[in-house]
Amino acid sequence: MAEIRGSMQFICEIVPTSFLTPLRRALAQELANLGFVQIEIAQILGVSQPVVSSYLKTPSTEKSPVTTRIAFGELVTDLVSRIKNGMTASVDFMEIICQRCQHFRTAGPLCDVHRKKTALDFPPDCNICFPSPEFTEIIDQKLRVTRQLFQAAQELIDTGEKFGHLIPEIGCQFVHIVKKFQSTADIAGFPGRIVKVKGKGTIISPPEFGQGSTLAQIVFFFQNHGSNQQSLISLRNTEEILEVISKEKFAVKTDEADLNWDKALNLFSNEEIRQIEVIADGGGVGLEPIIYLFGKNPVEIAKFIISRF
Repeated sequence: MAEIRGSMQFICEIVPTSFLTPLRRALAQELANLGFVQIEIAQILGVSQPVVSSYLKTPSTEKSPVTTRIAFGELVTDLVSRIKNGMTASVDFMEIICQRCQHFRTAGPLCDVHRKKTALDFPPDCNICFPSPEFTEIIDQKLRVTRQLFQAAQELIDTGEKFGHLIPEIGCQFVHIVKKFQSTADIAGFPGRIVKVKGKGTIISPPEFGQGSTLAQIVFFFQNHGSNQQSLISLRNTEEILEVISKEKFAVKTDEADLNWDKALNLFSNEEIRQIEVIADGGGVGLEPIIYLFGKNPVEIAKFIISRF
């Protein structure tokens, strides 16, 4: 049996006790000194009042490799100043704290704590916590995709009943694929779809990757067969709607494709796939007729829909 040297404790497991708890404790003590009551501090820090009470009972002189850093004190001062001035948006706080945590993890005090706690023989130039350029590029690209997808969907929703009229009974899905896709997990869509409420579109949840499985399958197939389309939206299929779209977009018709998309898509040649801009499925028993409108990106699709309806 192989000998196991050291502990396989990830640095993420050290962050709560070595960074987040000391930070909350320091903030609680500073806010209490400013006159904030415990229930207010609890709401700001996202903890219970008894937890705040325990923070205030711990001596403020307690030191650690993290809390003794100048950067830690500057972070506490910055956050307390923002709270004091009424700037208490949790999302902004999370962004600031997560960025500082990243600094502490990459060749910083949390890195030192991790080395000592695990007793593993990390090399001096250990870069486990440094995101590689390739990974950073993927993250940036995915953030751009979800942001663009959400903004395009919001523009459609802002037209009110104009877009609401186009939403299928089962809801509208809107997806976009990253450039270097490898699987349907590289396609962003809306969990729960975009639904119609009182005649208008409503986003149930912001876009995420790995959503919109049916549309993801279609885009994935088209990309693998030479299409340069990266976005796809599902709309109601009526003669009126299809007539408007097919005046400018190359459309093909299918029936009951939702029963077997592989079979339906394989009926098209590679040349046809490179030209197709719209699939109008007639539906069937228990299947709603749907129009699938392609585009190079979500913005292009949104602009087309808004200008034509």
